[in-house]
Parts: sequence; structure tokens; C-alpha cells
Amino acid sequence: MLKNKIKLNKKDKEILFYLDMDARSPLSYIAKKTKLSKQVVKYRIERLIKNGVIEKFLLFINGTKLGYVAYKFYIQFQNIIEEKLDEIIRELEDHPLIVWVATCEGNYDLAIAPIARNNVHAFSILNELLVKYNEYIQDILPLNYIDVSHMKKVHMTEFNRDQIGAPFWGNEPEKYELDDYEIQILSILSEEARKPIIEIAKEIGCSVDIVNTRLKKLLKEGIIQGSTIIMNRFKTGFEYHKLLLKIRFYSDKEETFFLEFVKSEDNITDIIRMMGSWNYELDIEVKDIYEFHELMLRLRNKFPTNIKSYDSLMILKEHKLNFFPMKTLLKEIVK
Repeated sequence: MLKNKIKLNKKDKEILFYLDMDARSPLSYIAKKTKLSKQVVKYRIERLIKNGVIEKFLLFINGTKLGYVAYKFYIQFQNIIEEKLDEIIRELEDHPLIVWVATCEGNYDLAIAPIARNNVHAFSILNELLVKYNEYIQDILPLNYIDVSHMKKVHMTEFNRDQIGAPFWGNEPEKYELDDYEIQILSILSEEARKPIIEIAKEIGCSVDIVNTRLKKLLKEGIIQGSTIIMNRFKTGFEYHKLLLKIRFYSDKEETFFLEFVKSEDNITDIIRMMGSWNYELDIEVKDIYEFHELMLRLRNKFPTNIKSYDSLMILKEHKLNFFPMKTLLKEIVK
């Protein structure tokens, strides 16, 4: 994997940083920030896409605003050949209630993130998987998300994370009713977050004003939380690890201190609170296992009485990440 590493210079990293901050940033804005011309920025972005560094422009959508709760299922397989695993992955990629699919190295082989209306709905998804893939699944670890903070990736640059807000998924489920235009707009942007408004309007057959108005409303309501880029971490010289923690806090102050600490660690890119066998999950991007080990030691030394146990996984490949997989279901409801 590391043989395909792409050498990035300072300007490439700056462009990636501003796209990570907001994938819809205009070329003129990025050009001003990086002190490059619009033409050079455009060329560099196209080159980063062609080289496979940028895999996708991703829209952050807070599904709880639409009445959905997030879950995580870690799956351990048995007696499975590569062809069957690929088939299962393809089927999970097409599932209208699965946001994320990734293959792992560790105690589990596959991680998926389904969304559901409630625990009963989530239980039905779990049973669906157990019945359909019964002969191949040895175990499934289900976890219930409370909230997710997507931290901006500053570990490739010299930027200061303290001044950067984090897109968020969580809070009490609400029931915002999307209209047909909003469903179509979110469907398009969930696949291509950088798509220009004029092209969106043309695709769904409406005016630019309608698209603009709906986007402003979706932002105001907190349904759209922002946008970012999905990078091929191996090509940028990083590995993607997940750290699962069973951690106990004896006061709100202790948990606040923990959150402040993990947010200050530039290599921690996502902070997830959950219920289940583990109650915290941290996404970590590091250059190698030794850097991951050093970060883990810092955590254990900082919170020796709080961390009760932990496990880790290395994410080998993300097959799907789309915060609006339920678009087909919502379209049917609107009809």
C-alpha cells in the first residue's frame, strides 16, 4: 500500500486542508488563502483527484435532525472466502440504511454504520444481517452512537485546530420533513458535495434560486453540517486506526477534561460517544503503528484510573461513506 504513496508539497497540503474545512470552498477563496492563482488551484485539485489522493467530496448530514439514530456493527466472519466477502460488501454498499462500510484488521473483519428510527428498527437490521449471512457471521458487536464530532485534519499541516469548528452528528432525534427539492439536493450533494449550484438546478429541473433557498434552510436547520474530502490515507502516508475505549468518568469535569485532551491531539480525527461494550471510539490517523502506540501511551498515562479497557482496529479500506443513504426510501415516502 505504501508503495503508492504520493509526495505532497506544502501547497498541496494547504489545498487539502481548505477542502477538508469546506469541500465547497470556491477556487477564488482557496487561491487567496494559498497565494496561488485560481488556475493553479484548479489544476492541483484535478491532479490530486487523478492521483487518487482525493477520493470523494463528502457532505456532512446530521441524520438525527431527520429522525435517524446512528449505530455501529463490528462483524467477525467465519468460513468465508474472498469472493463471498466482496459480494457481501457490495450488498451492504447498496443498503439504504447503511452509512459506512469498511474492512478491518484486528478482532473484527468488517465495520458498518447503519442508521435506524429507533432501537427496534436497528434490531431488525441486525437480524436481517444475521439471517442473510448466517453461515458466515461468527459474531456481531452492536454499538449505539450518542454523538460524533468530526475534527478537522491538521496533522498534515501547521494549522491550529483550536480555531476550527467540528461538524456534528447527534442530539435528540427530531423529525424534519424534507420536501422533494431538498431530498433531490441532498441526494446529489451526498454523492458529489462540490457540485456547483447551477448544475444541481439543471439536474433536478428547477431554478438556481430554489436550490439556494433550500441549501440556506438546510444549513440553518443544522441538517447540513458542512462538507469535507475523503482522502486515500495510504497515499498521503497515513494509517487509519480505531481505538475503542471502555472509560469511566466520576464527574462531568473529568469527561470535559478528557474531551479537551483528545481534541488537542491532532492525529485524532473523530470523537464518538456511544453505548454498549465500548463507550468511546476515537478515529486516529498516524504514520505508523509506533506513532499510534505513543498516542495510546499518552492517553493511558493521562487517564490511568478512567480507562478500564481498550481495543484497536486498523481500517484497511472504506468501501462506502454517505451520510444520506436513505434517499431512495425518502423519495418513495414523498411520492
